[in-house]
Amino acid sequence: METAQIRHSWTDPDAYETFMGRWSEHLARPFLSLAKIKPGGHVLDVACGTGVLTKALAEVGAHVIGIDASEEYLKGARQHRSHPNIAYEHGDIRQMRFDNGAFDAAVSTLALDVLPETEQVVAEMKRVTRPGGVVASGVHQFFGGTPAFDLVLHTAAVLDTGFATLRSLRAGRQYFWPNGQAELWRKLGLADVTEVPVVVDCDYPSFADYWATFTGGQGTISGPLMALSEDVRGTIERHV
Repeated sequence: METAQIRHSWTDPDAYETFMGRWSEHLARPFLSLAKIKPGGHVLDVACGTGVLTKALAEVGAHVIGIDASEEYLKGARQHRSHPNIAYEHGDIRQMRFDNGAFDAAVSTLALDVLPETEQVVAEMKRVTRPGGVVASGVHQFFGGTPAFDLVLHTAAVLDTGFATLRSLRAGRQYFWPNGQAELWRKLGLADVTEVPVVVDCDYPSFADYWATFTGGQGTISGPLMALSEDVRGTIERHV
């Protein structure tokens, strides 16, 4: 069982777009091609955030409910990624209001890996999906698969014990190592499980733009980084 607790702060939709939304945009299309979501299907986007995947689903003809615990993110999604086939909804993804088998598919990208209750959420995704439907996620590979973030994390871990602990927590979440998602899917009773590695590249126009993604208050790195003294934070920035 996963025991590592990764806590985070996701409150500012504009900051999230800078921090992670740009990655979500690159991931959405390859993820959908692998998940094989059919036009006309009813799909639940779990932890939809600012609606990147939700909008991509709607554009391929799905009828989508995007659910998230952050009302601020949902406001951003409604403002920037509305669509006639989308309903955004505030809710607890650990205990969702939907009936058993209510959806043809339940999907999620770049969310399960930052939740402490991953098994509970995936069990809910399975519950609300009809027999024969699709349950799919796209997550970061925490064991060496996120160099843009690991560069900061590894550098900071040398200079600060709190970051060393955070690095160990992230690396220890084996559900987000290769084959980890497949293991979790089978553990929770899903059948015909396939795990496929997807590599996406995201270009930052400058170092300042890259560094700003870690100072905007979003994610698991920004909070601890901004809590450091200016001297220590400046030393990390220089080394990075």
